[in-house]
Amino acid sequence: MTVPYFYKNSNSQFLSIEGEDSNEFLQNLITNDINKCSKDNFLYSCLLTPQGKFLSDFFVFKKDEKFLLETHSFFYEKLLKKLNLYKLRSKIHINEINNLHSFSVFGDLQKDQDTFIFDIDPRNANIGLKLIHSKTNPRILNGINEINEEKYHEILIQNLVPLSHYDLVENKSLLLENNFENLNSISWDKGCYVGQEITARMKYRSLLKKKIYSLTIKDGSPLIGQLIKDDESEFGKIISIKNNSVLAMLKIELAEKKINKKQKIKTNEGLVLEFIL
Repeated sequence: MTVPYFYKNSNSQFLSIEGEDSNEFLQNLITNDINKCSKDNFLYSCLLTPQGKFLSDFFVFKKDEKFLLETHSFFYEKLLKKLNLYKLRSKIHINEINNLHSFSVFGDLQKDQDTFIFDIDPRNANIGLKLIHSKTNPRILNGINEINEEKYHEILIQNLVPLSHYDLVENKSLLLENNFENLNSISWDKGCYVGQEITARMKYRSLLKKKIYSLTIKDGSPLIGQLIKDDESEFGKIISIKNNSVLAMLKIELAEKKINKKQKIKTNEGLVLEFIL
């Protein structure tokens, strides 16, 4: 693919949180450290259930004294409802924002006066730069190729980054099983937040038994949800397939044996998968 190119996050929605308690309010809720969010540094973070299960993910930006959150429309209303539920007597105001637009840019651009953010995506340096702009179709993107969600999802899979509304299950998925520790989304020293105890226990007591892996299809025609097994072992199942790339949830012990021996997974159904390392 010719660079530069971009993906438009058409389903992104924004909200703002402001008020004298906004810093403390977010710090007690989200998985990342809100004190690291500034006008020059934005965050990627999540909201969990008290049992440590995934509810939503979002980017957090700071503008003046406001925190701005960007999330996918699939999570937006539920996130808004949860934030208002946790608000209680906190001195904050939560408002919907309708004048910002999100893009992932692969290549360099010349920022203009309507550029709000243009910086490396905090999840992974290989998945583009985050562009937040006040225009629906910024002129600075003119002449640059646009990719669709399928291609963008493929890029994420190859870099072991889940596309949350597609690859995760609300109130079921666990962050450490889905590589969120390596996506700069969790602070291990900030103190308590909703779901922190379970998340920390999984990390420090070595309770993680399965996690996601990126693989390439070498032979066969896999299906989403398909079990991956051979005569001796059941490795796990397929989460997503985009073009020739597969995201799979696998048992760590079995997957690492294959990786250490530089072996492919060959299933009973004739599927051959190679790990992307």
